[in-house]
Amino acid sequence: MRLIRPLPVLLPPLPDELLSSWLGRHATFYRVSGGRLLRHCGVDAGSMRSIDLALSAHDQRQIARTFRTDPQALRRMTQSRGRRRPAGLIATDRPMQVCRRCVIRHDATPETRGARLRSWMEGWRVSCPVCGARLDDCRPMNMLNRANPADPLLARVAEHAAEGEMILEEAVRRNPQDGSAITLMRSLLLPRAHPWQASPTADIPRLLNVVITGFDDFLRDTSPGFRRPGTLLLPMSVRIPVLAGVARVVRRPSHWTERLLPAVGDSARPALAGCLRALGES
Repeated sequence: MRLIRPLPVLLPPLPDELLSSWLGRHATFYRVSGGRLLRHCGVDAGSMRSIDLALSAHDQRQIARTFRTDPQALRRMTQSRGRRRPAGLIATDRPMQVCRRCVIRHDATPETRGARLRSWMEGWRVSCPVCGARLDDCRPMNMLNRANPADPLLARVAEHAAEGEMILEEAVRRNPQDGSAITLMRSLLLPRAHPWQASPTADIPRLLNVVITGFDDFLRDTSPGFRRPGTLLLPMSVRIPVLAGVARVVRRPSHWTERLLPAVGDSARPALAGCLRALGES
C-alpha cells in the first residue's frame, strides 16, 4: 500500500464549495497542477471535476488521509453526495451561473480566489444558498438574454419561483428517488397539444402558459428562437417562470390536473398524469 503524506497546510473549505474547487485551491497554494495533486493523493480519478460527479470510496479515503479530513465531509462537498444525480439538472463541466457577491468576496483573498460553489452548477437554483443574493447567468450563450428582475412577468412570479427552488431542493436532497418535481419541470416546457403548424419555433405555445399567463409572449420577446433543450440547464429568464409554475402546480395538483392533461400532447400525457398523481398523493 502506498504511503500517503498528509499536506502540512490546509485551507479551510468555503460554505457550499465544490470538492474540486477546494482541491484546486490547494494545488494553486502549493504551486502544482491539479493532476499532480491527485497523483500525490493516490487518486484514480481522471480529473478534478469527475470527483464532484462520482467520488469513489477509494478516492474518498485517499483524499481524507491526505487532507486529514472527515471522509463524510468530503462526500458532502460533491455534487452527488453518494446519491444518484438528478438527470439533466447538474452542469458537468463549467458553472452556468454565479453569485456576484460571493465572487467579489472570494477574489478579495488570494487563498480563496477562483473558488467555485456547488450551487453554481445546479439547474434548480435562482438564489445563492450562502448569502441569498440573486444568481446570474455566466454562460456566453445565455448572456445576451440575461434575466432582468424588473421585467413585469419575472417580478410577478418571483415569490413562487423561490418556492419552486425550495421544492426542487427538497426533491433532490431528501428524496432523490421521487422524480415527480423534476418530471413536472420538464413537462411545463412541452408544446401544448396541436400547436400552430405555421408558427416559428419561438411561437410554439408552451404548457407553462396555462399556469403562468403571459409566458409565451415573454419567451418570444426575451428568448427568440428558444428550443426546449435536452437538459434542464435553463437560462435564468426561463428557469424563473418554470420554477414558479412548479410551485403553483405542486400547491394544487388536482386543480391543475384538469387543466394540464387536456392541453398536452398524447405522447406526453401518461408521464405527466403519473407525475401529477404522485404529487397529489405526497
